[in-house]
Amino acid sequence: MLEMLLMQYEDQFGEAFPLADFQEKSEIEVINILYDCVQNNTPYEAGMEVSGNRFDDAPGMSK
Repeated sequence: MLEMLLMQYEDQFGEAFPLADFQEKSEIEVINILYDCVQNNTPYEAGMEVSGNRFDDAPGMSK
């Protein structure tokens, strides 16, 4: 799911998502941020808040 959202983000905004800025975040947090960006057609900006947790886990994630 993360890979799909990263590709969609790059296609939609013409630049790669700044994944290196999220080394301290969990994968699911990054997925939720990416999902918000793609769904709201808004590129990521530093300090951006997620508009509610959409996913608690995702397919393929180990627990």
